[in-house]
Amino acid sequence: MKNNPRELAVEALTRVFQNKAYSNIEINNLLKKSDLSDADSRLMTNIVYGVIQHKYVLEYQLEPYLKDKKLDLWLNLLLQTAIYQMCYLDKIPAHAVLNESTEIAKQRANQGAGNLVNAVLRNFQRHGARTMSGKESVYDMSKLYSVPRWLVDLFEEQQGTDKTREILQTINQASSVSIRVNTNKTTVADLQKALQAKGFDVKPSKISPVGLVCESGNLVNTDEFRAGLYTIQDESSMLVAPALDLHPDSRVLDACAAPGGKTTHIASYIKAGAGEVTALDIHKHKTKLIRENSERMGYSDIISTGAVDARKAKDVLNTTFDRILVDAPCSGLGLIRRKPELRYFRQPEDLMNLQRVQLQILDSMVDLLEVNGKMVFSTCTFDDEENEQVVDKFLAAHKNFELVPVKHDKMMDKSVKNGMLKVLPSDYFTDGFFIATFVRKN
Repeated sequence: MKNNPRELAVEALTRVFQNKAYSNIEINNLLKKSDLSDADSRLMTNIVYGVIQHKYVLEYQLEPYLKDKKLDLWLNLLLQTAIYQMCYLDKIPAHAVLNESTEIAKQRANQGAGNLVNAVLRNFQRHGARTMSGKESVYDMSKLYSVPRWLVDLFEEQQGTDKTREILQTINQASSVSIRVNTNKTTVADLQKALQAKGFDVKPSKISPVGLVCESGNLVNTDEFRAGLYTIQDESSMLVAPALDLHPDSRVLDACAAPGGKTTHIASYIKAGAGEVTALDIHKHKTKLIRENSERMGYSDIISTGAVDARKAKDVLNTTFDRILVDAPCSGLGLIRRKPELRYFRQPEDLMNLQRVQLQILDSMVDLLEVNGKMVFSTCTFDDEENEQVVDKFLAAHKNFELVPVKHDKMMDKSVKNGMLKVLPSDYFTDGFFIATFVRKN
């Protein structure tokens, strides 16, 4: 299995759907133990993401040949990997896909499984792909873009049909890699030149003055990364630290900080000895990630960490802050392009459950913020339940807080409504994101 990209893809997909695991983590775990060439690693990765992104389409294509047959998960996924290659990858001959998939089934199970795979794929080859409906009802869009109907319904209700179509078309396209430049160590222009000299196709971000975007390539394995000249961070999340309106002497609480990308961005505005950042995370092992990020980026004298549940922060911390960031746990619907499996794992009730957690965290911050201090609430999702509704409920419960216009660059004006910033995945081809700012009045 170590040298077979298609078999490794089936294994990764099985782990994802069996354990509700993140695809990027399972891909990395399997690649580390494999002997795949770079080309085969890319093929394996492509198949895994492709099957997850087009799962409903692949199931629709297999329906006539499987009817009501109940297959083992891995066997069903093996057939989906084969149909995906036949429908979406131009350079792989269908007969090669058919033969190799049959062999994988034989080796993983028995001759009977191999015969079934062979028969199904020959039938598919004979009849060709089924036509998808050209209509765009919720049902059609759900199947066409492989997104559960309840999510399409939610997007339509909150964003309208045109925006929903744009979002759905966007989330199945490959995402680029974005990096935030550590401007205390280098400049955006100098880093761009240095990375271009190494062959990376790096361009300035359209929405962050400290961001660079690269279409492809491993940007973690460079001397510049190891030297802390940049960190991997989505462009939309680079809008959070500026929203805090930071000063060199700011005392900041980052309540849900791991892995520390925004924490180090906050620290970049602060002068050691004058201000400080207290970074919390509920999981102790994740505070280690924050410290590693702090050291690599050169901010370990500004950032301190603690393993604390943000909902109980007021019981643990005996000080106050003039800035607080609540980058709250959320459904992550804004990240579906990078984590396509999230669409299948989330359930409608998750949104309201997460809303309750978000409000509990914000409630815990109330007494930790100084009068006239600012608190930024952010999420990597764009549904109202986890954003605007949270803002409304928090303000209704805390009359000594008011919503103020989010601090942002002029280039983001069209993403700000009622003082809150919301980015859809289709707006700038970034993660979806939400930011709101509160001030404590008394």
